[in-house]
Amino acid sequence: MKKPILQGLKISNFFISLIVLLLSTQPLFSQVQPANKRPAGKADSKKKDENKVVFPLYNGVYVGADLFGLGNSLLGGDFISSEVSIDVNLKNKFFPVVEVGYGKADKWQDDGGIHYKSSAPYFRVGMNFNTMYKKQRENHLFVGFRYGASSFNYDVETTPLQDPIWPGQTSNPDIVDGIWGGSLPYRHTGLKGSMQWFELVAGVRVQIFKDFMMGWTVRKKYKTSSSISEYANPWYVPGFGKYGDSQMGITYSLIYKLPF
Repeated sequence: MKKPILQGLKISNFFISLIVLLLSTQPLFSQVQPANKRPAGKADSKKKDENKVVFPLYNGVYVGADLFGLGNSLLGGDFISSEVSIDVNLKNKFFPVVEVGYGKADKWQDDGGIHYKSSAPYFRVGMNFNTMYKKQRENHLFVGFRYGASSFNYDVETTPLQDPIWPGQTSNPDIVDGIWGGSLPYRHTGLKGSMQWFELVAGVRVQIFKDFMMGWTVRKKYKTSSSISEYANPWYVPGFGKYGDSQMGITYSLIYKLPF
């Protein structure tokens, strides 16, 4: 009779020990999470990081030629200009740019009989900021600034009138020299002038085929300093436009991205 009792006690002790072991290891199991059940926030952030576009520092060099200045003369404008620009793509966000051009004017003012002539090179340096820098395509919407300068020579002369009574020519009574006084004609050639100016720029660049693009810019120009002759003001400043405190300008360019 004692043997079954002892066996019952052993079985009871076995089950009691098993229950204690399970209870003691339950917190450990509750702390372990399956690998495929991660918090939703971490998974979403990881996907966003994988889809985020990261541009290197250097993304290419662009060379552009302005066509608006050439077309302006063909459409009857008073001056002509040609311009080449070079800019570098940094992080697809910042575009330092250099613009070099040549401007020329040969203008007769019918109302006053004044002839103005000038031609000279000019240059501008500045920066564009691409507001669409997160896009992978070569489409840019940008704002920026330029600082420009030009040193030039210019000629100013007036047209004398034919004397209706006596043979020969006489001065134009409608034009008076504000410095020396008296009626004109006068003729001054090789006058020296220079100007520096600041520009606020807004524009767009659109990819049309592979590495070829076209772009437009609108510019508001402000004169910062100038040096002109005492005899006459320049009518036209290469790169700036008509002489004055401010001017509006437009460029239309064809652009090629160099293959390196």
